[in-house]
Amino acid sequence: MVMVAIMFEPHQGRVPLRHSFNEVWEFLRKKGKIDLETERERTPFEVEAKITTRGTHKGERVIIFRARKGIEHARSYPCCWGSYYNCLGTRIGMYCKALDKFVS
Repeated sequence: MVMVAIMFEPHQGRVPLRHSFNEVWEFLRKKGKIDLETERERTPFEVEAKITTRGTHKGERVIIFRARKGIEHARSYPCCWGSYYNCLGTRIGMYCKALDKFVS
């Protein structure tokens, strides 16, 4: 059997969201860390708004998604919001969807 790795493009796929990145980021900055879970799989995660301190997005707003044990799963920058995959090709759609619903 041959295994083929599937590569995803940055910002591939769309996730319909009600709130803009800025609205959600401001909401999180006021609330602090929030514990949520994804809708379909019920995967628990923690979400927090920050300002990046290094890398190509240094100084930008970011929403960080972590496992409840504090391990970072993914992040969304303004350019990633509403996409199923972020800049690095990491799946974020399910996290964004759960967070957007919570903010509503």
